[in-house]
Amino acid sequence: MRITNQMMVNSSISNIQGNKSQLNDLSTQLSTQKKINKPSDDPIIAIRALRLRSSLDEVTQYLGKNIPDASSWLSVTHDALDESNKIIQDLYNYCVQGSTDSYSESERNTLAESLNKLVEAYYEQGNVDYAGRYVFTGHATDKPLTYQSDETAKDVDYTITQNFTREDLSNKTAYTNAYTNDDIINLNVKTDANGNIITPNITDVHRIQLAYDEINGRTFSMSMGDNNSANITIADDGSVTVDGGLTVPVTDADGNTADTAVNVVTTTDPNYVPGENEIAINSTTGELLLGENVYKSVYADNAFSVTYEKSNFIKGDIDPTMYFNCVDKNTGIEYNKQSEDIEYIINFSQKIKVNTEADEAFDIYLGRNVDDLVNAVQNVLDINDQISKIESMQKEGRYSDEASQKKLSDIMEGLTKQRDFAKSKMKDAFEAGIGQMQGYQEQVSNAKADVGNRQIRLDLTKTRLTEQKTNFTDLKSQNEDIDLEEIVVTYTSAQLVYQAALSAASKVVQQTLLDFLG
Repeated sequence: MRITNQMMVNSSISNIQGNKSQLNDLSTQLSTQKKINKPSDDPIIAIRALRLRSSLDEVTQYLGKNIPDASSWLSVTHDALDESNKIIQDLYNYCVQGSTDSYSESERNTLAESLNKLVEAYYEQGNVDYAGRYVFTGHATDKPLTYQSDETAKDVDYTITQNFTREDLSNKTAYTNAYTNDDIINLNVKTDANGNIITPNITDVHRIQLAYDEINGRTFSMSMGDNNSANITIADDGSVTVDGGLTVPVTDADGNTADTAVNVVTTTDPNYVPGENEIAINSTTGELLLGENVYKSVYADNAFSVTYEKSNFIKGDIDPTMYFNCVDKNTGIEYNKQSEDIEYIINFSQKIKVNTEADEAFDIYLGRNVDDLVNAVQNVLDINDQISKIESMQKEGRYSDEASQKKLSDIMEGLTKQRDFAKSKMKDAFEAGIGQMQGYQEQVSNAKADVGNRQIRLDLTKTRLTEQKTNFTDLKSQNEDIDLEEIVVTYTSAQLVYQAALSAASKVVQQTLLDFLG
């Protein structure tokens, strides 16, 4: 084939351009430290780079934001639970001391305040927040567990539904023939129908204790087992209207069993003793007092439900939506209590629950149990005051006559027996409190253990992600970054080749036909 000068020139220029292009690519790599500058340089490297960068960005997000955020949330939760456990331990210590009746008179006077302060501190732990979000209130992170002021609580009005089992049944002490302050002032000695003096006594009353005291006490709905329910309305005069029917099976002396209607009444007497087929509603104390047959029926059915109204909330009261199914009577909004997990994505397709809900850690009945302790202590204090009043009256001139002195002596005898009962029941209440506080400690400890387990999982994930970040960074570097020494050598070689090409081309261009003919 005939080679012309123009063909040689074109070939030389093409080679020079090729060498310049290679030199330019190598120069770009040296200045950017990257293998490619645009996807078209090497599509395989480009695709792999996108995948590695995406994975590295995710790992960085998990390590730099999600995991620290989740860890802080869990840490705040753990600290609050730890503090709650210490508070319950203090309550437990009070119960141990109270069970031995080792409190002095002056200590009893301050005991109620101390117990109430501990309860307040206990529920206040449920109001802790992380970065402005309350950690124990489920998805409602903008709402505290307890009402923070009387102002915020005063307009709250809920219909609350509580479900009970036989485990929720308890007993309370009712004092019969107990002396009141009016009895003392009027020198009213307790006597039977025959005029014989009778002294105070005690009896146990079955009860279902609602989560709140001072309830509205106007309308109730109750159900006992299947197809055994009624709506109850209490009028201003205390009369009760029952729509529907509550019945309990009653066995007579012949062994025959028949359903018998339950009588629903209302009372404000803390020592009320219901009849066998009776439910007595005490709205002040937030209790349903059960007669013997009603108690047996509830125990057998293992189910009892009551719906009631509560509006007179005050500072420190617990938001019922955190524990029960409720209807807001102001807005009509219905709150159905269910699990509300807050989860963080902490790894590829891996989530972790960070929140602990209030009902998992802060039992609403701890406060009610402490109320029982306070009432037991206060009962002893009140009787001591009554006895002191009698002692003072015995020294007054207007009661110096024999008849008055005899009445005061009889009342003193009754009050002394009443105080002995009260002290005994106070000890029993504190003994029961020991077991109750142990149960609450176990609940908080279980919640702490759960938080601790999640923290361990989080730490393990953090360790794995740290290793993954290192691996992804190395892979990304291997995929994208140049080997500087190799590129420098290649660039130097390319420069030599380019210079050689220029030199060869200059000689080719200088040759003409006359040079060959000469």
